[in-house]
Amino acid sequence: MKTTQTIVPLLLAVIPCLLMPCALLRAQDDFEAWKKLQKNGFDNYSEQQKKYSEQQKKEFSDYRNKVNAEFADFMRKEWESFQAFKGIPTPTKPKPVAAPQATPERQVAASPIPFKEIQPLPMPTVPRAPLAPIPPASRPTPAQPTFSFTFYNTVCKVSLDASQKFTLRNITENSVADAWKTLSDSRYNDLLNDCLNLREELNLCDWGYIEMLKALSEKFFGKPCNEAVLLQMYILTQSGYKVRIARVGERLALLVPFQQTVYEYTYVPIQGQNYVMTDKSIKGGKIFLLNHEFPKEQQASLQPSQPNFPIVATPVKEFVSKRYPDLHLSISTNKNLLDFYNTYPRSEWNLYVAASLSETLKQELYPTLKQKLSGKSEKEAVNILINFVQTAFEYKTDEEQFGAERPLFADETFFYPYSDCEDRSILFSILVKELLHLDVILLNYPNHLATAVCFQQEVTGDYLTIEGKTYIICDPTYIGADIGNAMPQYQNTPAKVIRL
Repeated sequence: MKTTQTIVPLLLAVIPCLLMPCALLRAQDDFEAWKKLQKNGFDNYSEQQKKYSEQQKKEFSDYRNKVNAEFADFMRKEWESFQAFKGIPTPTKPKPVAAPQATPERQVAASPIPFKEIQPLPMPTVPRAPLAPIPPASRPTPAQPTFSFTFYNTVCKVSLDASQKFTLRNITENSVADAWKTLSDSRYNDLLNDCLNLREELNLCDWGYIEMLKALSEKFFGKPCNEAVLLQMYILTQSGYKVRIARVGERLALLVPFQQTVYEYTYVPIQGQNYVMTDKSIKGGKIFLLNHEFPKEQQASLQPSQPNFPIVATPVKEFVSKRYPDLHLSISTNKNLLDFYNTYPRSEWNLYVAASLSETLKQELYPTLKQKLSGKSEKEAVNILINFVQTAFEYKTDEEQFGAERPLFADETFFYPYSDCEDRSILFSILVKELLHLDVILLNYPNHLATAVCFQQEVTGDYLTIEGKTYIICDPTYIGADIGNAMPQYQNTPAKVIRL
């Protein structure tokens, strides 16, 4: 007779196809291929589940029950004391109040630009193999009553009813452990599957999934509360995420370590990782934390995705290139996506480029741009794009517009009245990469962000050479400047190179 150990090798046989070495995916053009691999990995995982015999399904269920029972036992032990620290401030740049204007007589100097550091290529997120799902064939019949909640104007339904509500007597170790045992009951299996299905259907990134579970749990319990936090933690652990829980005064707090730096959120450093409190209202101080690993837990990523939210169009705005006035675009954006981006933690600039533009906005923007670029040389095409970004948008610093540093996702740049050097560099990088398929890097100066492009045709101008490749300076904030023109004040200032 098979033991509970039989199912573990089966699971491990599936996981390697999901955990492909990231080194194989380092090339910039491989990100789309990686996304297909991620989807195929989950499809293969699902197909493997369907092949389980009833005995194997039972063994998998027994294994889950054992893992959750052991975790509840650890919950009963005294939680450790930690110091929580105030969030890392978003790096600020003392940017000029007015965007610099290029003088008409300025000639391209073709000077080498110094740089001091090269940030390595960001690594793709590894698809996670969830512990929780029970094959659909094992679901009870009839299905449980459904509970509905709204997430960015999307009506979501999960298997949940009022009988599954639980109440914490208090937030001591034993009370939390008792509630965990309740959640580990098989009655919550369909809820777990439904949440994972919603993650895929809505194409949610890790942050989106965390936000969705918050919306679900707070609607279910009627308000933000400790029970809602514990439900979020339970679903996240069963979904394969590394999370921790802590007592902060009379509140429970959820902590998640991300692969990228997170700014502004209170955090707790544990063994070289910063565990971020997902509730931004919680500040630093002494906390008591359950620091215990859950099997197969994986670190979350802030790598963005394009969520499948319904379109609520914002008012149309006009964008006209000064040098090419026939490049005139009427653009609206999706309020649901903008509202979601407004919750996104501030992080590293390459993530904003990775987010790209929404498919809806691309449909409005790309046909006109492609028509304008058709038949042009690389130099002509990039000059058209850079003048569009330089002159079709009004310049204002984040401090003037928002009162604080706030990088914009590209969709947001088309919505808010103003943009600064970071926002323009992010948008310009996306347009060059996706429309012209050229390699772009960001140049991070002490008080400025610019870009440089690796052309396949012969182009001259201010440049830098990295690993044998020549990148020509292209500055989306140097108004009126052609490609190859670095701002004079930065020609001798070493820049940090951010690869995309």
